[in-house]
Amino acid sequence: MDAPRSIPQKKQSHVAERHLIRVAFIAHDTSLFGANRSLLNLIDGLKGYGVTPYVVAPGEGPITNALRERNVAVANVPLEWWVGVQPSPNEMSGNNPAKQLYRYLNRHRYVVQRLYGNIYALPMLVKQLKLWEIDVVHTNTSVIPIGAIAARIIRRPHIWHVREFCDADFGMSFDWGRRIFRYFINRADAKIAVSEAIRSYHLRDSKPESTYVIYNGVASIADFSRFYNIINSIGTPRTNRSYTFALVGQICSGKGQDVAIRSLELLASEFPEVRLIIVGAGNIESLKKLADDLGVSENVEFWGPINDPYRAFRASDAVLMCSKSEGMGRVTVEAMSTCLPVIGYDNGGTSEIIEHEHTGLLYRGGPNALASCMKRFIQNPAWARQLGNNGWHVAREKYTIEAYARSYYKVLSLFVPLRDKVTNSQ
Repeated sequence: MDAPRSIPQKKQSHVAERHLIRVAFIAHDTSLFGANRSLLNLIDGLKGYGVTPYVVAPGEGPITNALRERNVAVANVPLEWWVGVQPSPNEMSGNNPAKQLYRYLNRHRYVVQRLYGNIYALPMLVKQLKLWEIDVVHTNTSVIPIGAIAARIIRRPHIWHVREFCDADFGMSFDWGRRIFRYFINRADAKIAVSEAIRSYHLRDSKPESTYVIYNGVASIADFSRFYNIINSIGTPRTNRSYTFALVGQICSGKGQDVAIRSLELLASEFPEVRLIIVGAGNIESLKKLADDLGVSENVEFWGPINDPYRAFRASDAVLMCSKSEGMGRVTVEAMSTCLPVIGYDNGGTSEIIEHEHTGLLYRGGPNALASCMKRFIQNPAWARQLGNNGWHVAREKYTIEAYARSYYKVLSLFVPLRDKVTNSQ
């Protein structure tokens, strides 16, 4: 199979001053979770490149507030996703045909509702893009199709940013099947994957010359230096608290919070002071019950959702990434930016980021395998800290906002001549 096209190595001149590019970014929701935080990082990094960003969001929320603070123009269009929650095997099992039919029709009722919602929203989106005189349309995740359709209607290039597996990580499936998804995404002028794992999963049939792998940038160069100075001013090792692990991410089965709690229980008899901080939005009642049943409720803190994940990092000695199918693993890189070592499940984007026993640890298996890695850090805190420092240096080279924006602009700049050609022909 052909390799994806490398980022074009164009000499960095004052091209941005000669070509002002208007880009409409289509956001899939109003939160400040991973995809939208990465979008904000990209917009911040593009300052000085001659790019004027505009953002379409499905409503008001934290993302629109953050954009307006940056003086970015925002429009609300009630766009719909084209993915939904997959029915579990238990829901579709059984020998009652009536119940199976009901579940099938109920799911497809929402599929049809989402389709009609996008049909209703499409004219509004097209009108807004024309009003802004957009040059390039950028769809920020794979879960929304409307940007691709609108771009074709107004005859503008379309960039599709693919950030998630959908089924393997979030338990979602495409309303009209993967064949339709691939048909649409293969027609995009450029496809950007956040990792090689995502490229191989979704874009293996796409033309290599229009496919790129660009890792998210999570902090500026200045912030990397600031984090390094803060963490290393604390001293080595930190002795003012029990050894603490953090797990940051949406509360759901795919993120592995239950695995982390079970691993903690395996360690608690030997290390009774070890602690686990669980951060993220979602229902935590089952996790609280699990911790109570295992006798480690006093060792687990549930912080709920927080706007600044670095609060959790500053309170921790190491970070866990227990998701078995992480598209890239933004949290992993954020932890590395603060000199924290990460223990991650050896699959997906996590395997691309963590170098085993150099910037962190990788594991395969369940609670026993994870607990074994956690024990190594508890028993060797200075070594774990050295892995964190190694990770900082790697992240500082590969995952800055500046590197993120620079790679993205090299792709975007390919469409400047096309923009001029299309404009002159209309």
